[in-house]
Amino acid sequence: MYNSNKKSERARGFTLIELLVVIAIIAILAAMLLPALSKAKAKAQQAVCLGNAKQWGLADTMYVDDYNQVFPYPRFQVSSSVDQDNPSWLAINGYHNLHEGDDVWFNALPSYVANKPMYVWAYDPTTFYNSKSIFTCPTAASQGINPVDVNAAAGNMIPAARPLFNYAMNSKSLAVENINSVVTRLRTPMVVHPANFVLFSDVRNRSDETPYFGTAANQTDLATPHGYTTRFSARHNQGGNITFSDGHAAYFKYTYIVADGIQNPSIAPGHDPGNPDINWDCSGITVP
Repeated sequence: MYNSNKKSERARGFTLIELLVVIAIIAILAAMLLPALSKAKAKAQQAVCLGNAKQWGLADTMYVDDYNQVFPYPRFQVSSSVDQDNPSWLAINGYHNLHEGDDVWFNALPSYVANKPMYVWAYDPTTFYNSKSIFTCPTAASQGINPVDVNAAAGNMIPAARPLFNYAMNSKSLAVENINSVVTRLRTPMVVHPANFVLFSDVRNRSDETPYFGTAANQTDLATPHGYTTRFSARHNQGGNITFSDGHAAYFKYTYIVADGIQNPSIAPGHDPGNPDINWDCSGITVP
């Protein structure tokens, strides 16, 4: 006897060709969507980083109000034996125990925005890299460390030895920081254009990051707590975030922030191109 149910069951199945067509369509759609998803993820990471930059600006505003309009230091000032570019976890912990170095930005500012100072992270450095804080740019975290940069001579990107900074305080705020061997403290009245004066910026974390216009010698100055155009990062769609001393933060293309040595040959590649809205020196002059 003819069974019509079995015939309808066979009719409802897919042929091999139909399955291959469906798989091909899915693959095409995925190929079309993945770049858009990657771009959306990068934008989201950039937004988080910009939020961090604004938090650093807010923290600094509250700090200077508490400390007679004096800015925190961009780096350790307590001893010439300290590697100011690569302060170790041990040094950070040790100086805090001696009540020194607490006026450096990475120790002085975080508590103003409900974050841990670096000296607290120094007690258990492994948690620093496994936790989300205003020290962490998600793009830098997702990019990871370039293996060639781990060697101390090449970049010193050694998480167990030192904190790897994603943000840096401006190291060129005073054209002459040391006067008669005495370090001058930056104060808010010294800032001529607060909305243009760079306070913090994204700092490079990989030597292979492009574009890069600086010298080969500066190319391995990575993840440092203080910086200038020579260390400005382009990890966010060939640009980075900058925090200004009036508290606001904004995104800029690398090519706008860093001189390429071609458009104006009188300015060294990697240095300040002299844009009037970006002041690295508190007086507003172009930093050589």
